[in-house]
Amino acid sequence: MAAASFTVRAESASAIATIRCCSAQDALLTANAYLRLGAACVSIETPGGQRMSPDRLDALLNDSGGRIGL
Repeated sequence: MAAASFTVRAESASAIATIRCCSAQDALLTANAYLRLGAACVSIETPGGQRMSPDRLDALLNDSGGRIGL
């Protein structure tokens, strides 16, 4: 059985990247790295299928003390 993963999708004018991460924190770090590199759009999909922005995931992590059950 595979571990639940977060999927980060980043898009720019010339490329699309999809990366799977093992934790919410890793997904947030990956998303922020793509934003710093100039991605036009970055979204994160949770193991439960919810799509959200990096800002929303960051807020959820801060509110939950770093533990999140999505």
